[in-house]
Amino acid sequence: MAVTNLTNADEFYAYVKSQDLSVVHFYAAWAAQCVQINDVLDEMVKSSDLNGVNFAKIAAEDVPEVSLKFGVSAVPTILLLKNSEVTDRVDGANPAELLTRVKQQMSLKNPISAAEIQKSKEDIEVRLKKLINQAPCMLFMKGNPSNPRCGFSRTIVSILNSHKADYQTFDILQDNEVREGLKKFSDWPTYPQLYLNGELLGGLDIVRELGETGDLEAMLPKVGSEESREGASEPEHQAEA
Repeated sequence: MAVTNLTNADEFYAYVKSQDLSVVHFYAAWAAQCVQINDVLDEMVKSSDLNGVNFAKIAAEDVPEVSLKFGVSAVPTILLLKNSEVTDRVDGANPAELLTRVKQQMSLKNPISAAEIQKSKEDIEVRLKKLINQAPCMLFMKGNPSNPRCGFSRTIVSILNSHKADYQTFDILQDNEVREGLKKFSDWPTYPQLYLNGELLGGLDIVRELGETGDLEAMLPKVGSEESREGASEPEHQAEA
């Protein structure tokens, strides 16, 4: 095998589409350090320890749009890519560091694609929507009503119980995906969080204020009410009354 010489942007983009690790040296013919790195790549491509890695070089000044896109502002710069995505880089002539980075990338699984990240985001949003609509009144708290794990959760449970509210809870300490996801989903950074009919009412301060003004009483479904019976859905294993 030999180091592939890429001559234009189209060749570069086609080359780095590979699911295998691609190591591309952005060089300049006039730079002595680049000559050194090209010699290093010539040796690396022969190494049986690096089977499956693709090695290439491209003159940075011949592809200014590619250099600009990938932040190549000096030579030598070596990009490590998979599936057209940069996974690592080495700036400057540092053969030992380059070998270390290449071996590190070889030991990693294929990077998560943008499509996979988007699918994961959609999956958690579907689950969160299901959870907040699990009951007409849904409380996300630390712990559960019989064993609150923080003072704020204990206080909001006390308020709901004093109004004889019919509610279900979810212990966010048992599921970090829900805990972090719900903060972003509802743009509310703290817990507890109280939802009515799938809409965020707020945290402890808002619930306490509504209780003091008397508005909370009419908003909450009551134990045994028709609204509670009609709104209830099949609970997840985490939820409990």
